[in-house]
Amino acid sequence: MRQNENTSVSLKLVMLCDWRRHIYCICSHNLSPEDASTEVTELRRDALPAFTVDQRSRHVQDDAEECEACRADVQQCVIPPPALERSKREFHS
Repeated sequence: MRQNENTSVSLKLVMLCDWRRHIYCICSHNLSPEDASTEVTELRRDALPAFTVDQRSRHVQDDAEECEACRADVQQCVIPPPALERSKREFHS
């Protein structure tokens, strides 16, 4: 997945969210809106519940799944916040 190095562009993170079980996981972060949209489209083609969230700033953590800033952005944007689930396999049927 390509990462945008231009900080003037609004950055997005991509997450999977199962609203029924109230869990989510982070797939990637620091993406341009175009890259995030492409990733969401690809995940949804695989029948995965993918969404984008606006990032408040560039995240310094390399691994999106371990990124505290990603979690904080999700907590800020999704009310009530779902529980973090680190594994994408929870979202496969």
